[in-house]
Amino acid sequence: MNFDIELNGKKHRISLHPEGEEYRVQLDGKPCSADAQIIQPNLLSLLVEGRSYRILFDPRPGSESSVVIGESRILYKLEDPRSLRSRGNTEANDSGARPISASMPGRIIRILVNVGELVEAQQGLIVVEAMKMQNELKAPRAGKVTRIATEVGAIVQAGNVLLVIE
Repeated sequence: MNFDIELNGKKHRISLHPEGEEYRVQLDGKPCSADAQIIQPNLLSLLVEGRSYRILFDPRPGSESSVVIGESRILYKLEDPRSLRSRGNTEANDSGARPISASMPGRIIRILVNVGELVEAQQGLIVVEAMKMQNELKAPRAGKVTRIATEVGAIVQAGNVLLVIE
């Protein structure tokens, strides 16, 4: 899985490749040893090539986000090829069934909604733990949860449908 990220105006490519329960990480095609732990929402402890970093995320929808590492604030734009926004897809407001799928292999930690529940756009739906990090999947649009296809503790693969919103 590949991500394109722009840091202070310079573009980079991050590649993540699953190897058992761990991931092989490459930055701009070069192997990189990394380990990450989420301490609390938007606060990450990162160990890269033996150096420890405390990273505070300052996400800003619709504008440049930043991370704070030590005393430095670094602006970034993350382009995830799986993301609707990155693909320029405006179908997030369309009607009909919208499956929410796992973006990478992981384990279901929490399910934040129930079948029949009405949800708002960007509301948290499900939490998947992958690469020792918890990722909250959010609703791409307002709708009603019509199906939950997983359970807490389940191991999922990239592309597995987790729930459906209509």
